[in-house]
Amino acid sequence: MTDRSGGLLAGARGIGRFSLLLPYDLVATAVAVAAALVVRFDSTDPTVSIYPYLPAALIPILIRPAVFITFGLYRREWRHASVRDLRDLLGAVAVGSVIGLIVFGVVMLTTEPKPFPRSFFILEPLFSVALIAGMRLVLRTALEHRATSADQVDPPIRTLVYGAGNAGAAIGRMTASGAIPGVKVVGYLDDDPKKRGSRLLGGRVFGPLDELPAAVRASRATQLLIAIPSGAGSPFRRAATAARELQLAVKTVPPLRDLVTGGYRVSGIRALSVEDLLRRDSVEIDTEEIAASINGASVLVTGGGGSIGGELVRQILTLGPRLLTIVEHHEWTLWNVEREIATRHQESDGAQIVAALADVRSAPSMSSVLQRSRPDIVFHAAALKHVPYVEMYPAEGVLTNVVGTQNVLRACEQLDVRKFVLISTDKAVEPVSVMGQTKRLAEQLTVAAGHRTGRPYAAVRFGNVLGSSGSIVPLLQRQLDDGLPLTITQPDATRYFMTISEAVSLILQAGTKPEPGDLYVLDMGDPIRILDLAHDLVRLNGLDPDTINFTITGLRPGERLHEKLFYDDETPERTHHPRILRASRPASSATEAQIEALVEDLTALAVQQDDDRLRQMLARSRGAIDVVTG
Repeated sequence: MTDRSGGLLAGARGIGRFSLLLPYDLVATAVAVAAALVVRFDSTDPTVSIYPYLPAALIPILIRPAVFITFGLYRREWRHASVRDLRDLLGAVAVGSVIGLIVFGVVMLTTEPKPFPRSFFILEPLFSVALIAGMRLVLRTALEHRATSADQVDPPIRTLVYGAGNAGAAIGRMTASGAIPGVKVVGYLDDDPKKRGSRLLGGRVFGPLDELPAAVRASRATQLLIAIPSGAGSPFRRAATAARELQLAVKTVPPLRDLVTGGYRVSGIRALSVEDLLRRDSVEIDTEEIAASINGASVLVTGGGGSIGGELVRQILTLGPRLLTIVEHHEWTLWNVEREIATRHQESDGAQIVAALADVRSAPSMSSVLQRSRPDIVFHAAALKHVPYVEMYPAEGVLTNVVGTQNVLRACEQLDVRKFVLISTDKAVEPVSVMGQTKRLAEQLTVAAGHRTGRPYAAVRFGNVLGSSGSIVPLLQRQLDDGLPLTITQPDATRYFMTISEAVSLILQAGTKPEPGDLYVLDMGDPIRILDLAHDLVRLNGLDPDTINFTITGLRPGERLHEKLFYDDETPERTHHPRILRASRPASSATEAQIEALVEDLTALAVQQDDDRLRQMLARSRGAIDVVTG
């Protein structure tokens, strides 16, 4: 019923356009014919110029509407008319002129009327284009004005757009058409000196960001919109600082990688976030290579309801897997990600989605899930990641991070899974926490499995991701919203940060062609002071950091002042991607049997929930954990 009513409504709109534009086009063509003859003979009396050429002069009036109907010009949404529509209109006029010229020739051969001046066949199409295209332009302008003024109670926000490239032009078109309501673009800023003084969609390009004060005075803007979806963090920080000094609201568009993966639309402008300030140069990934490794494959993601696992699921879904299995032990989290995926069915390209409620700590459960899905690729993201909790409950950390990884690896080996990728952490480097030690053992088990099987089983190590569960940014934001002091461990504490989407894109890139037992490290850029991050968050909320109370809590158990990405004896090596490094290390004297024996002893203590002896064993074995099997 809905489809039929929608079709009738669309048909009614089409009839409305036809009934309005067709009579106008007939009149416009008649005027073009008269104007061409009047101009040709330089006459002040149109009847004197036209009468001798009737009825042959009526031929364009009969031909053009038929050609326009054939070209579908009466089925267009002229509110969104584009260059392509203008090109089609010009093509229709040209085709009509050619047909008219042929018909004129036939008429002249058969009836011998008064010869038409040759200039008529040039002037008449020019006048027709001017009148017919001009009417479409007037129609588009009127419809845009009606769309932007309809239901608009408050005046639109006068907005300057920083970035006069493709994204800036898209924003300009969308605001003009009403696709972004409540915003009026009054000018542009761009650091390209060639664009200074030019005009984009009728708006002036004032110049670089340094010209923001002058641009605000000239345009009376109250908002700055940063339209640099592929930009690094430095222009965002500069723009945010400059806008804050002028008391401008600041908005932006999503990063380019989020647009590519379907996370956002260009029209989805939003407030500036800390993630924007930390942006680095846009990550170039080989989407064809990644898609080729996943398209048509059965892919399994453990911890698929978590921050990294969930983003893996979302991005993998767009790459055409045959089967995508989401493994998660938390019932609500699994339901939540399954519902989200259900709304993205158009992105799945026919992929079968299976939500598996299972715990990696159970070997029979992992064996059963993998037996059913028969994955070609496994991304192992399930882990306990919160340092203080794992420090308090080391048995849980061992059972999930070590035993869970061992269970998944053994199931993969038994079923000849083609590829395995472990998601690791910088806490595994020279670990001082139980979480770091357990993740280091997970790396060891993965490397050993790769060497033992000769299959591309590899680990990917990186630092903190913004926006993940337990991330410091949401915690600080909640404290700020509640008017509480912002808690900082140490003023000089630094961490490596990366956005979730960037990290997952690089994980997928690293997983395209790993070597057996490889350990990859993502380029995290420079470490960032937590205190500086907190100050940026405060400023984004329109507050002065000097007016905010900060509480220094001190480092929690298992935390350290600065993180590392490599061991001292690991050599970073280039790979096929500049943001992905391989951690190379000389072969060690440690054997796979020694690692297995250590894991077995730790597992026995973890099953008994003997946390004290677990801590002692981990402390004694720290040197052994630091050795990679060669």
